[in-house]
Amino acid sequence: MGINVRLTPEEDRQLTDLASAAGSSKQQIITGLIRKQWESNQACQVAARELDDILAARGGLMERLKDA
Repeated sequence: MGINVRLTPEEDRQLTDLASAAGSSKQQIITGLIRKQWESNQACQVAARELDDILAARGGLMERLKDA
């Protein structure tokens, strides 16, 4: 599936610089950035779920610590 991305001249220059420095194509840089952002979002979701589980399991203790 293809998409068109409209970049400002400055953004295009930055993307060109990134691709050149990495020895990659612009497409590879963009897909890599998408993958990194997706992985970061997934990690945040997992951490939030884990924290919710911990807080649910230790709610009483957390309340006692808050009042200490």
